[in-house]
Amino acid sequence: MRIFYYSHDTYGLGHIQRTLAIARQVALDCPEATQLLVTGSPQAHSFELPDRLDIIKLPSITKSPEGGYCSRTLQLPFKTLKALREILILEAIRHFKPDIVLVDKAPAGVKGEMRPALSFLKEERPETKLVLGMRDIEDDAEKVCETWKQQGLYRLMDETYDAILLYGNRSIYDPIKAYRLSARTENKIISCGYIGREKVAKAPEAIREALKMKTNRLVVVTAGGGEDGFQLMHTYLKMFVGRFHANHPGFDSLLVLGPLMAKAERKQLHAYCQKGFPVSMLDFSSDLYSSLNAADLIVSMGGYNSFCEIMSLKKQAIIVPRIKPRIEQLIRAQCFSARGLVQMLHPEHLKPENLLSEIRKGFQSRGPIFASATGLTMDGAMNASRALIKLFNRKKPLLPSRLAQERLKQEQQQGLISPDSHMKEVCRNA
Repeated sequence: MRIFYYSHDTYGLGHIQRTLAIARQVALDCPEATQLLVTGSPQAHSFELPDRLDIIKLPSITKSPEGGYCSRTLQLPFKTLKALREILILEAIRHFKPDIVLVDKAPAGVKGEMRPALSFLKEERPETKLVLGMRDIEDDAEKVCETWKQQGLYRLMDETYDAILLYGNRSIYDPIKAYRLSARTENKIISCGYIGREKVAKAPEAIREALKMKTNRLVVVTAGGGEDGFQLMHTYLKMFVGRFHANHPGFDSLLVLGPLMAKAERKQLHAYCQKGFPVSMLDFSSDLYSSLNAADLIVSMGGYNSFCEIMSLKKQAIIVPRIKPRIEQLIRAQCFSARGLVQMLHPEHLKPENLLSEIRKGFQSRGPIFASATGLTMDGAMNASRALIKLFNRKKPLLPSRLAQERLKQEQQQGLISPDSHMKEVCRNA
């Protein structure tokens, strides 16, 4: 079984982490599987890869403040960069010859960069199963519906994809209703649940000992990839200035800035830490999950993976969601907060005194009320893996490719072969 993964990774680390979680589970469930991941993540080299999986790194792109896209590194116009990425994706698929293609989140890829590859697969490899991975929440429902209609994504989901894996629970948020998916698309959806985690590499005691804690309580602060995490980190450090510093709240802190934070912002935050604050700081951790497991309280932004890690660990958490250019994190934080699973601090109210107040509330809390989260499941990676293997075992009938059909027609017209005998041979070799 050959699986090809597309993970555009224009912002943050969520796409590649989610994709790798599924790939790792596939490697466990089907050790003979060969997997290829095409990603634009500049941090692709930082993650542990399962056996028999390799990566093709695309030139990186990122979101502009207005929500558009531009080159992250190369001094190239976006149009040129997109064309280059399209060619790399198409040629990778052409030579890899996958049995399954799993596209994360974006049905057509960034600005339609997957369309040439999808068209090639439909015409030349009709036996390949095309699968879309759908996150729990995309954005404001009206905006999503308008965008999907304008970009022809409803039609793509209806006509091109064979299955859609939903990485969430409809009892928490129902994208089928929110985004007005057709009955045809709804019939393709396989609800997998949230992609949680189980394995913790290091014991909490080892993490705490390494931090040389001065108290018995630990707050871990994370902003995922860190690209827009400066305001959260800066506000957190400002708690220890002036009267907040004089009235020390009685806890140690670990701030993990994220590898995508701008160098100037990182430098400013490190300068704050040199003032004697009871804070440890890391630019990046390849084992953030172990640090989160050691925490008594987590302060985080509201990305999909951050939520999944918090829910897997059943930790008390304060979520400060991103609200621009999309409100996906805000909607997710509101859904989980309404069920007593997290505390939410709206970024418009992100001030040192408000954050400290929420932290104190968190320490006084008895913990998240997981019993109220009816329908919340965290075994999404396992269910996604099983779904992919099942799709492979239930492959489409082998059909001749477009070129094979044209060649057959020419040979029939020339009287070189009989239609029935040659069709059998074409189907065997397609």
